Amino acid sequence: MTNSRFIPERYCTFSPQLAATVGLEEAVLLQGLSNHLASEPSVISIKLLSEEFPFWDDIKIGQLLQRIVDLGIVSARPSHDPLVWRLTDKTIEVPRQKAPEQTWAPSEHLIDLLNLNHGLTRDYILEQLKSFYPSGDRKTLDTRFRQHVLATWRRHQNHPAFTVKEPMRFDNAWQPSLDAKEILARTEMTSEFIDAIRPEFILYWKERGGAPKDVNSKFIQFARQRWARHENSLQHSTVPERLNPGWTPNAAVYETLQLSSISQDFADAILPEFIVYWVDSNEVHTSWNAKFLQHVKFQWQRHQEQMSGRSQTGGGIGSADRTKDRSISDDLSDTSWAG
Repeated sequence: MTNSRFIPERYCTFSPQLAATVGLEEAVLLQGLSNHLASEPSVISIKLLSEEFPFWDDIKIGQLLQRIVDLGIVSARPSHDPLVWRLTDKTIEVPRQKAPEQTWAPSEHLIDLLNLNHGLTRDYILEQLKSFYPSGDRKTLDTRFRQHVLATWRRHQNHPAFTVKEPMRFDNAWQPSLDAKEILARTEMTSEFIDAIRPEFILYWKERGGAPKDVNSKFIQFARQRWARHENSLQHSTVPERLNPGWTPNAAVYETLQLSSISQDFADAILPEFIVYWVDSNEVHTSWNAKFLQHVKFQWQRHQEQMSGRSQTGGGIGSADRTKDRSISDDLSDTSWAG
């Protein structure tokens, strides 16, 4: 037995071609607008549309209507009542009439497509009928008229859609954009450093066939990596150097000592003797920070042993364990602590 509740009272119709162009929901709403404007040519009532399309609420219909306005199909805006929109220009004409004094006129679907895809007005499109001769197979007239309209428009309009952009040059003279340089400058990266790494970046991408689409973003990433490596190399030099008499340990040395519960005061107390010894020795090392860290830990171990009495033999501390009886050369060359 057939259930009459599922038999629709009426159907919603729409153009499949238009739906493929602007979207299914927009095409359905356009059909309703066409019927609505036949009775109310200057006002769009969202309330009446919601009665015709009960599966959409007022908010959804307003969003679809705004989408249609943004596409340029309808020129309208909300009034003081948000449920009532007023047409500012009669973009949709109901019923649409063919151009006067013409035996042939383009289909409404073609006019819609030219308007949506190229922004051409209805008046401009119909104006081109004066220079178009509708001869031959009538089934192809729409296609030939479309080509005629676009060819005429391209001759008279300098539209950016038809401007062929010149490929970006990517040779040894390439420079990052001003925006990219400004971003890198915020990291205190010098312009000299940026210019110095530029040839390496250019060579890297030229060997891979040319610049990537996001070349400036790639350069920012490349420059930051090189800058971090450069900054790190300044703090950890790989070139052996003599100790400067005015040398002071890096802050990271004191932070490392704190992890071993060694105070900065203890490290500073033995710093002068460390400097005097190594300046006089005239030796070179790649990291005086590491050397000083090793020395402080060794002295701290000795100090702790003396305080606990673990180095006592018999009634007192052996002469070999008293700091004043040992030279710093003995302490620095002694590796027994590492055993």
